[in-house]
Formats: sequence, C-alpha cells, structure tokens
Amino acid sequence: MKIRQGDVLLISIDKLPSKVVEKDKTLAYGEVTGHSHRFENSAVCVFKDASERQFVQVEQESTLIHEEHAHAQVPVGIYEVRIQREVDLLGEVRTVLD
Repeated sequence: MKIRQGDVLLISIDKLPSKVVEKDKTLAYGEVTGHSHRFENSAVCVFKDASERQFVQVEQESTLIHEEHAHAQVPVGIYEVRIQREVDLLGEVRTVLD
C-alpha cells in the first residue's frame, strides 16, 4: 500500500528495521511555507535509522496533517517514509521544497 500527501510518500513494509530510534511526529517541514507533514495522534510513532531514513508505526488509523494538502487517513501498519526528490538541468539531485 502507498499513501501520498504532496511530496511525502508512505510505503507499507512488513516490519521496522533494527536499530531505529523514535523521533518527533513530523515527517517533513515546509522550507518555504513553514508548514509540516505530521501526525498528532498518540497511536503513531515515528522512527529514524542511522542514515536518517524515517519509518512510521501506526497502531490505530490516524490522520497525516498538512495545512496545504488534503489530510490523509493512514491505516494501521508500518511504513517507510520517502520524500520526493527532483533533478535539475545540471543533474543535481535535491529534496523537493514544500
């Protein structure tokens, strides 16, 4: 299962990787607007690994919130977070700015 909200994509995975640590519930900050993609439900835990990849564990259906996008309902499960990237004319890869 995949869930997209703007430049954030959640991809369903079977289990959390080993050696992750819990972090705040914000998946991505809007560098231009100051808005963020985030959860506010206590039934959600967000983790990151040593390479800063993020993972979400949802224990009860929860809402992914962002001020400029439709809220996304996220079913119970475990997800890897991917942030959309873009390549410019010079071949430079960077995270899409929100």
